[in-house]
Amino acid sequence: MTDGSPGAGAADPAVLRALTTGRSATRAMSDELLTHLPDLGDLPTQRALDGWVEQAADTLRALSEALEERLLDLGSARVGTEVPDGGSLSRTTGSAPWDGGRR
Repeated sequence: MTDGSPGAGAADPAVLRALTTGRSATRAMSDELLTHLPDLGDLPTQRALDGWVEQAADTLRALSEALEERLLDLGSARVGTEVPDGGSLSRTTGSAPWDGGRR
């Protein structure tokens, strides 16, 4: 039965764009979150806030890395490793160029 989905090894360009956008956005959000650390003046409250911010930033970074891994998996199934944002994925470094979410 044919459901109209791409064949084996063919990644949908819309999926690749969504993964690339998500990867860049979560990385940018992580970096941005770490720049907004107010000084509360109350040490216990400050420690709790700092811990929460660091955990949230780590979670965003982990999500970005998971999206990058999925892109690498999809990219290895395609001919070539170009991604829709004009960057390329590297199996040797395990990373892709990051543009800070700017285009």
